[in-house]
Amino acid sequence: MKIAKYISAICLSLLIFSACDSDLDKVYYNESEATPSVLSGIADTYVLDANKAQTTAIEFKWTNPQAGYAAQITNSLQMDLKGKNFGNAITLYSSTEEGPYNITTQDLNSKIMKLFQSYEMEVTVEPYDFEFRIASSISDATDSFYSNVESAQITPFIGDPEYPKVYLPGAYCSWGDPNDSFKQCQLLFSANDDGIYEGWVVFGNQAKDGWKISPEASWNTSWGTDDATQKNPASITLATGTGNITCYDKYSYKFSFNKTTLELSTKASADAWGIAGTHNDWGKAAADTPMTLAFESDASGNRAYYLTATLDLKADNAWKIRADNEWTHSFGTNDVEGEFEEAGSDNNFKVSEDGTYTIKLYFNRVKAKLIVTKK
Repeated sequence: MKIAKYISAICLSLLIFSACDSDLDKVYYNESEATPSVLSGIADTYVLDANKAQTTAIEFKWTNPQAGYAAQITNSLQMDLKGKNFGNAITLYSSTEEGPYNITTQDLNSKIMKLFQSYEMEVTVEPYDFEFRIASSISDATDSFYSNVESAQITPFIGDPEYPKVYLPGAYCSWGDPNDSFKQCQLLFSANDDGIYEGWVVFGNQAKDGWKISPEASWNTSWGTDDATQKNPASITLATGTGNITCYDKYSYKFSFNKTTLELSTKASADAWGIAGTHNDWGKAAADTPMTLAFESDASGNRAYYLTATLDLKADNAWKIRADNEWTHSFGTNDVEGEFEEAGSDNNFKVSEDGTYTIKLYFNRVKAKLIVTKK
């Protein structure tokens, strides 16, 4: 009987502790004691220039809020059209730290396009009035508290900016056929027009079968190497009049190419890509949902390569895309533009309805693009 009583007491204590622990925020948080962030750094007007897509558009500054007790506070920088009372606010950035946050012209323009899409409004090249604020939250158990609201008039641009690029013809794309058009090639881009070309390239299982780099869509000039002794080198120097590049054998690479020195460097590599999230307990309950390489061609024959997967997701399931079932390389909401829903924390994606979803990650771009479609 004593043993039974002791066990009952222990269980009751654990139950009480668990209930208290899950309710800590409700116990200690007092809205009247909270000090919100102060948002600053925003000018009156901005005109976004597609030719300066990678330059800083706005440097947002804010102070750390205080909750009245020691708590980890997530600060979300929100934007909405003026007069909408942040009804469809879009999050530009989330962090537990104070500012600043520098948003590029390309990223801000993409967020504006997404905001207009949520209102089902067409965008033209003209000034629009926007409002910004910091929404600070402790947990789902408490209401957010907000900074001052800052306003700005911003003129967006239409379409994708054009970047200098080099071509990667190889076995994976039939060496630029048909007719050596090079429309099938993946690319590296110089986002800052500084002679440094970078990007993710996915060869599938054909990197080892050979490829080259060309400065234009032709075979007039191409760079390769005769050295295949070291597999997956950190860097190699290419040259004209040499053989194909065959010293790489992984599924995908993030390359950096210096057009002046012809040095090709590996910034990252991965053997597989997949989707981790609530549906597989973030990789603890099951392996990530695998993504496969595919492409689509426009009317002119230009290929757009993407990684894709189709899976069942529940409402409010959060997820991310990552490499090799690890978090060394991943894509979250801050890393892509496109058509998707944000979970609101940790740069996670989410869906708002139960269903089967097809996810496409267009990786071979200056900034990756994500399209999420409910079937």
